[in-house]
Amino acid sequence: MNENIIDLLVYLFENYLSENTNLQEQYTKNSIYIGLEQAGFEKNTIDNAFDWLLSIHDETLQPIEQTADAVRMYSPHEYELLDTEGIDFITYLEGSGILTPTTRELLINGLLNLNADNIDVDDLQWLALIILFSQPDEEQAFASMESLMFDPPVDHEH
Repeated sequence: MNENIIDLLVYLFENYLSENTNLQEQYTKNSIYIGLEQAGFEKNTIDNAFDWLLSIHDETLQPIEQTADAVRMYSPHEYELLDTEGIDFITYLEGSGILTPTTRELLINGLLNLNADNIDVDDLQWLALIILFSQPDEEQAFASMESLMFDPPVDHEH
């Protein structure tokens, strides 16, 4: 998989995914598949994107309990994939309460499963949004992530 899959995932999210979309339902999957092909995406990339979406939807992690001063250590491969900017952004999302330790690990696992060479912060934002969208009981975190991405910053000048 490559950068193309991230473009497809963003396109899919913007154009097809809603809380009523069930990718495991064959009719829905087929109609979306046809739309993605018509939009110019390759079959292999579409298949990989569906597999990735279903894997993050089906992945369940036990809630991770950690102390407030705990720090996530990144492997060399994770560090190479995310770079300092990506790791800082994940730390920011977690510090802001958008990501929990559990959703952070879902995000990192999802990123690793993309087999991309590196992930920039813009891609990271979209992938975090998609992962939060896919998880039950993460509506508030999803809304906060969406607000972070799309709402203009508030200027507090006096």
